[in-house]
Amino acid sequence: MAKNCKSPEQSDEQNGRCPGLSTWLRDHVWLATLIVLIASLVPRLFLTLWAATQDLIYPDSGSYFAPAVNLLKHGAYLNERQEPEVGRTPGYPVFLLGIMVLTGKSVSTHDGLRTILVVQTVILSWGVVFLYWLARRILPPVMALAGTLLAAFSPWGAVAAGLPLTEGLFIFLLSLLFLMIKLVEDSTSIKQALRGSVVVGLLTAAVILVRPLWPFLLVAAGALGLRYGLRRKGVGLVLASMLVCATLPITLWVVHNGQKAHFYTLSDTAGKAAWWMLGSRVLAEASGSDARRWEFYHAFEDPSRILPAREANDERWRRAKNIFSEHPFLTFYSFSRSVAEHVVHPSPIIVLGPARLNFPGDYWVLAGLWGGYGALALVGWRGTSDHVVSVAGGARGWLLTILAVCLFLTLLSGVSYGGGSRFRVPLEIAVPLLAGVGLVRICRYHKPARIAQPDTTK
Repeated sequence: MAKNCKSPEQSDEQNGRCPGLSTWLRDHVWLATLIVLIASLVPRLFLTLWAATQDLIYPDSGSYFAPAVNLLKHGAYLNERQEPEVGRTPGYPVFLLGIMVLTGKSVSTHDGLRTILVVQTVILSWGVVFLYWLARRILPPVMALAGTLLAAFSPWGAVAAGLPLTEGLFIFLLSLLFLMIKLVEDSTSIKQALRGSVVVGLLTAAVILVRPLWPFLLVAAGALGLRYGLRRKGVGLVLASMLVCATLPITLWVVHNGQKAHFYTLSDTAGKAAWWMLGSRVLAEASGSDARRWEFYHAFEDPSRILPAREANDERWRRAKNIFSEHPFLTFYSFSRSVAEHVVHPSPIIVLGPARLNFPGDYWVLAGLWGGYGALALVGWRGTSDHVVSVAGGARGWLLTILAVCLFLTLLSGVSYGGGSRFRVPLEIAVPLLAGVGLVRICRYHKPARIAQPDTTK
């Protein structure tokens, strides 16, 4: 497939758009990268260091700490009851283990946990840098920088980097994955593309082992195929190598669960969410009050108390399917409502709570900020048909790919509720990039176009 040879910088300069800044960004890649890294580190380290360690811990955090500690002490992936852990996939606990080995600290102590979370924050801040390197390849340089800075200062993405939860690592890996797909697209030989597809496959597996969303395997393969070019030479080999490298680690984990707990599945989290969360919301709606969803949630008896992991998982799904088949319309409504809540919720408790920065009206301030990001993203999406943007690395197609993947991942969050902005973290990649395009377009709206001077040499 033929590729447009114009670079984002060439498109920007040839159309008279901020040529001075564009040229500087093109000629000072590492200085621009340093600016982005500092912009990413400052808000993330501030939110982590300013917060008390105990305020950073969530109820779910312990289910990640236990496997990490047991891996370090016993070399076995066990939960807090010293039983094989089949609910939490190993992505984030292994990441914690790596930091513990690197620092010599443990999450079991207050000081150790604080050190680990600070190191985690520094590492995950590089996710914004990966996003910038991607944006440079698909957008004019000023728009790339604007979108990346909006991502760096987004409070929802910033706070995620320091929480002992999967969200920060999830954004980090997604950004790196998109960058690697772009590098495969830009490869000049099949050998180079195959090497890149191996990395894409391993990153896809890592994303799934951080959050057990196995359909993402097909979505990532589809994104790679579309961006590389379905008619391009070697596309079959590229997709095959990606799928093999992505499937192998996931299969090994499923085999591990089967050997240790006779549970040949990636995780039991989906069944728990479908029954406990979506099922309880459907029953609450059927009772006439969505506010009762927590009442139904706490009333459910966990079958794992009396059944092995496989039978307990089957029982959860059986009960969930009974609820869904009895209330199909309410199931669709409850699912859609949960997705909508995650997409729009400003989450002041999650964002400002750990650092104790809450203030009167914080809900509406954050809601206005997220609404502003959304409005700029809408302007940016409408502006991707602009010739200046569309010739820059196929920006419209790339932004559509990123947005579609991130919306798909956010859509899957409809089986749960109560997580607020935590469940829309993939949008922390797509929305700021589009918002950067929109912001630059608005700033240039009243700027007079440069009039071409006649050639007097003829």
